[in-house]
Amino acid sequence: MATSPCSSSGVSSSSSSGLGADAGLEIRTRSVEQTLVPLVSQITTLINHKDKPKRSDKTLQAIQRVGQAVNLAVGRFVTVGEAIANENHELKEEMSIACIEARRAGETIAQLTDVVSLDHPESDSHITIFTDKTGVVKAARLLLSSVTKVLVLADRIVIKQIITSRNKVLATMEQLEKVSSFQEFVQIFSQFGNEMVEFAHLTGDRQNDLKDEKKKARMAAARAVLEKCTMMLLTASKTCLRHPDCESARINKDGVFHRMRLALEQVIEIVTDSRPNGENEMAPISIYSGIKEFKNKVEGLRENLYFLSKENLSTMLEVILEHTEDFTDSAYTSHEHREHILELSKQAKMELEQLVSVWMQAQNQKTKDLMEDLEVAILKTCQCMNELKREVHSAATSLAADLLKYHTDHMVLKALKITGVEGNLEAVAEYTCKLSEQKEQLVEV
Repeated sequence: MATSPCSSSGVSSSSSSGLGADAGLEIRTRSVEQTLVPLVSQITTLINHKDKPKRSDKTLQAIQRVGQAVNLAVGRFVTVGEAIANENHELKEEMSIACIEARRAGETIAQLTDVVSLDHPESDSHITIFTDKTGVVKAARLLLSSVTKVLVLADRIVIKQIITSRNKVLATMEQLEKVSSFQEFVQIFSQFGNEMVEFAHLTGDRQNDLKDEKKKARMAAARAVLEKCTMMLLTASKTCLRHPDCESARINKDGVFHRMRLALEQVIEIVTDSRPNGENEMAPISIYSGIKEFKNKVEGLRENLYFLSKENLSTMLEVILEHTEDFTDSAYTSHEHREHILELSKQAKMELEQLVSVWMQAQNQKTKDLMEDLEVAILKTCQCMNELKREVHSAATSLAADLLKYHTDHMVLKALKITGVEGNLEAVAEYTCKLSEQKEQLVEV
């Protein structure tokens, strides 16, 4: 028999999920997902049981045990949820409602699966899982929804802890910026170090719990920046205190503080799944996603000739080709790849023109020959787009491989460190420029 769908640790350690007012529930972390797995398994067992005319005592007992296990697990889960609600007044109302719904749904499932003591479980005189399958499904949906909501609400506490920790770090950073003596700096920096350790632990747990690999990578990058900048902050501040009239020392210190603030902000963006201005983060349109959507529209013409306009389809292709032009205009793309991409882009335009021509004719006169011509045009257009996608992918992977191979030894970074130690400002400026070029190249790839 499956275990409880949630324990006290399961709730308090769940690290991320979001609850939108209108968007509904969205599970963004592994802990919430894994907490729900046993409950989903038990409910699935109940709903998918084989509805046989004759049921053995063993079958009836198994169904009842599962129903009771679900109810008991939900009871323990709700107890934890209610405790969380009492400790966090801002969540109390929402959490209490979700707990009540979960408890009610659990009790309903227990009642519907209470079949062992009945002489005729399928009798209409007593509503059971055998006579009211719809009721079981409704109760199951309500249970999963309410339990998920409790987990999501509990996750807000974790988010709040991270934000509170970030605010402490920012407040101490402001004090560090204003210190005028080394002794005062050492005292405040000691406090700052403890706060950064706490923040690192909280964000580390969060990073490991995220389901989205891109967000996990962004979180790791931001945390790495904070780790490196903490040591740089110590050196930069000491230098600035010892040489208060040195402009470059002040600029360097300000740069470290600025970089740390950006990294802290990035962590909060990931944790709260939002942007600084309050807008939701929009994923950039890629060539891959553009081609995929374009092909879906083209293939949709098989089912409906009137669901979109030719202008719409032409605009979609133009957007895709604009992206490929940006790619081919890059100085880092090989001549061979550039020529192939441009050739396929030209072919894609021609294939679309042919498709539109046949498509317009088919709208006016839907004959067998025209529909066959349309099918051929659809296949050719999709094939051309597939070839374009493969060529762009090949160019990107080739460029990335060359880039990684070329910069494995980190020669520019090493040279920058050496010239910085030597105090050679001209060389530092030169290698900084080269490092910026490498960064732009990496971003472009």
